[in-house]
Amino acid sequence: MSQSRKLWIPGSAGRLEAIVRAAETPRAAAVVAHPHPQHGGTMHNSVIFHSDRELNRAGWTTMRFNFRGVEGSEGVHDDGRGEVDDLAAAVSWLRGVVPGRSLYLVGFSFGALCALRLGATDANVAGVVGIGMATRHYGYEEAARLAKPFAVVQGEEDELADLKTVRAIVESAGGKLHVIPGAGHLFEGKSRDAAAKVVEAAEAML
Repeated sequence: MSQSRKLWIPGSAGRLEAIVRAAETPRAAAVVAHPHPQHGGTMHNSVIFHSDRELNRAGWTTMRFNFRGVEGSEGVHDDGRGEVDDLAAAVSWLRGVVPGRSLYLVGFSFGALCALRLGATDANVAGVVGIGMATRHYGYEEAARLAKPFAVVQGEEDELADLKTVRAIVESAGGKLHVIPGAGHLFEGKSRDAAAKVVEAAEAML
């Protein structure tokens, strides 16, 4: 596993705070997007941190970053519109670091919404792994238009989602659902379990 390195990348609303872990010989790359910033979501979220670290341990070069207006990132929250631009900026930067390697998106809840929106329109995104799809708040309609590898890691007892709805979304995209028994939306006490499934799902896409 490589050491993490903090840096700043340019975004449409100003510079974005990010952390990169560069694999010596990367097998692939992933940008990891955090949950809703207005509900405490940052790149330091436990599930995001462990997913990022475990992907790197598996030989991936990874980046996690703060959306606009979060901690050191400039700009203000834009309800999922400008945040897709932030994610695109992260993808563009990371592609320059790992040219010729497939690049995937991993997003948690609000981050998954942004990942699906970008993944459905950006040919440079090879696939998407969603975590904790909050179907009681978002429709995730973009999943049906994704047309590329897709998987979801979901808590069995997620209070912000209906598991049947999540399953239907995943099936609409021809993806795979990984359920974490006993886990709620934030995967309290089960962050490492969720991260292990994220790696399993991402590895299956290679």
